[in-house]
Amino acid sequence: MTQEITTNSPLFSTPYITIAEYKQAPTAVDVDDLVGGGSAAVNDQELANCVSRASSWIDAHCGQVLAATQDTESFRARVSRDGFLKVHPRYSPILELQSLSFGSTPTTQSAIDVTTAWLENMSVVIPVGGSSSSFKGSLGFNGSFGYNTDQFVTMTYTNGYANTVTTATATAGATSLVVSDLTGFIAGAQFAIYDADKTELLKVSNSFTPTTGAGTLTLQNATQYAHATAGVSVSALPPAVKQAAIYMTNVILKSRGTPAIAMNQLSPVSYVGFNPGQVQDLTLAEDLLKPYRRIR
Repeated sequence: MTQEITTNSPLFSTPYITIAEYKQAPTAVDVDDLVGGGSAAVNDQELANCVSRASSWIDAHCGQVLAATQDTESFRARVSRDGFLKVHPRYSPILELQSLSFGSTPTTQSAIDVTTAWLENMSVVIPVGGSSSSFKGSLGFNGSFGYNTDQFVTMTYTNGYANTVTTATATAGATSLVVSDLTGFIAGAQFAIYDADKTELLKVSNSFTPTTGAGTLTLQNATQYAHATAGVSVSALPPAVKQAAIYMTNVILKSRGTPAIAMNQLSPVSYVGFNPGQVQDLTLAEDLLKPYRRIR
């Protein structure tokens, strides 16, 4: 029998923008001939590849997958003097806690009732007791505290921003959407359908039970427009992240065919032919992503 490391977020998720979103954005980038002599389908596929790379760059830059994922982590933590186990999982924002167990050894962990947990953006606080204290004068404190050594913690939680695409068409007035991934959608949460002039804000039904995988997302308010094609973005990603994905796609596209490094005989290496627009787009993307970088 072997011992295995706990699971981590996938290295690849649904791209943060669709190729339709990129084409509609005011980028001044021509994407009709990315592959010389290629058909429209070939050029669209290459654009989709570039969008995927841009989304992956965002995850690497932020140190976490921003799209919603469900993760299981194992780590050590300590109970504070006030009797609370305070843990800081790897990824944020935290959306839902599925399970958490802890103990003084890896083999003596006990599960807690997750409904007693207090969830914050980047931490989970669980009242576990095991502490008592009394005031002994103006300066003196006396107390005895249980769990004063490292606790081995295993937790499964959902984090990030819901981000998926439709897998079926929807009529105006629809009260549900069929999507490729339900991870990250929680009851009452707001999200957007990004569909050109039919873009609209919607809310998840208050009776929706969070789950993962492909399925039907029930809505609190019916759709205003018909969404006549599958593959439309259904996302709770902050618009700033989507704009950063547009900028990074620009950077990748503008680098195509541009000489990056030149060495002339014995002269030092120099960068030539670098598109100034790439630098500006990269800087804008990095600035937009600053609030979403993982704190290590």
